[in-house]
Amino acid sequence: MKALGMIETRGMVGALEAVDVACKTADVEVLNRHFIKSGIVTVEIVGDVGAVKVAVEAAAEAVKKLGVYMGSHVIPRPTEEVYNMLEKKEVPTEEVVEEEIIVELPEENRDIVEEVGAKPVVNRRDKTKK
Repeated sequence: MKALGMIETRGMVGALEAVDVACKTADVEVLNRHFIKSGIVTVEIVGDVGAVKVAVEAAAEAVKKLGVYMGSHVIPRPTEEVYNMLEKKEVPTEEVVEEEIIVELPEENRDIVEEVGAKPVVNRRDKTKK
C-alpha cells in the first residue's frame, strides 16, 4: 500500500537533509519538491505506509536539529485525486522571437556617419508570442 509523506522546511539545506535521511532510513522515493515563498521548501516522498511513516519521522527529527523544521504529515493510501493535484504540470512558456529593425538615415546624416567612420547599428527587439 502506498503512502504520501510531506516534510516542510525553511530553506534548501533542510530539505536536502530531510530527503537524505528519509531515503537512508527506509525504502522510499522522492516524488516532488515545491519551492514556496519566503524560502519554504516542501518535499514529497512515497512508499509503503510503514516505510513512509518511519522515513518522515526520522527526517523531521533531523531537520529539527538544524532548526529549520516547519511541519510534516503522512497520508496513508491517498486517493488518485491527491496525486493528480501534486504531479508536475506543464507550465506554458513564451517563445521569444528576435526581429531585426533597420533604420534608414536621412541623406544629410549619411555624410556625417561616413566622415566619422561609424559602423551601422542593428537594433534588436524581442517580440513575444503568446
